[in-house]
Amino acid sequence: MKLTTSKKKTKATRSADSSSTERFNKAWERVTNQQKKNDRLRDQIKAFAEQVTNAIEEQEKAHVTTLYKSCEHLLVFYSRKSLALWHREVLIEWIVDYIDTIANNPFATDVNLDALSQKMQAIMEKIHPELFETFQDEAMHEEEHFFDEMADEDDESIFEKLFSDFQDEPGFDDFFRQQEAFEQQVKDDEKALNKLMKGKSINKLFRRIARMLHPDFEQNEEARLEKNRLMSELIEARDNNDITTLFAFYAEYIGKSPLEELGGDLTDATELLNRKYAQLRSQQADILHEDPKAGILYQRFHRKTNKASQREINAHLKKMQQDIDNLTLFRKEVTSLNKLKPYLQMRWEHINEEPW
Repeated sequence: MKLTTSKKKTKATRSADSSSTERFNKAWERVTNQQKKNDRLRDQIKAFAEQVTNAIEEQEKAHVTTLYKSCEHLLVFYSRKSLALWHREVLIEWIVDYIDTIANNPFATDVNLDALSQKMQAIMEKIHPELFETFQDEAMHEEEHFFDEMADEDDESIFEKLFSDFQDEPGFDDFFRQQEAFEQQVKDDEKALNKLMKGKSINKLFRRIARMLHPDFEQNEEARLEKNRLMSELIEARDNNDITTLFAFYAEYIGKSPLEELGGDLTDATELLNRKYAQLRSQQADILHEDPKAGILYQRFHRKTNKASQREINAHLKKMQQDIDNLTLFRKEVTSLNKLKPYLQMRWEHINEEPW
């Protein structure tokens, strides 16, 4: 009876071990593949952004410079006394529209919009001194009134006063409970990750890899530099609890699966890899925002084929040149109020046009 029972337990144990190993391998493969996808997308975005930058940067900067000069040109007319109130409203909206376009251009890093804004404020304050005095008086009064009220309240009542409006909103409590639950889950995952990374078997993985990659054992200077770089990556993976990188290093430089060193931590490692996979999947959507400029260029110009992307770039360049030519011609021809007013009339009609 004992022998039979022992055999059944052994088979069951082997089956469980095999199942655990299979789950681990699948989890590791998913993480590795997703990491490669993310890295490929990251490299693709970077390379494509560099290509687009080389093609359009000069034209974009020329367009920004032309818009800036157009703002300065339009500001000259704002102080003319013969302008009606609606003329000034349309004109300032026109200038602000150009300023927004400049501010949102990723190639406008060398443009000093502060100088333009100060010049704009100085002109408006000269034309509308009564408005600026009213704004300053109201702002000072509101600030004094706010601090007078706060001085009579303790810290708790100040907090309640500031957030009372939000607390009355439906779902306010549910939102904060969900936020707290999410933050707690992140902390729990971090604790589990730290516990696993401090385990003996994980430390064995790191030490075995480090022995293989240690630069002090390398005589060739070029190979020593390469191992220095690899050791830096390995230490960074350990310090960042990047178990995926550790596993990949082990498989590449030790030449076999790290399962032998994991021992009883195999189930924990599988769960960690599953969480890592979910994290990598969510990160894929955020890769576009890691480098804002590259992300903007990729979203704006990238198409399914290289030819389609190039057509989009060429069309953009053509439009930029047309805009530059039109703005330059406008500054050259519109040298008086009489020539400017028809444009103001057209913009006013466009702004007040009834939607279909």
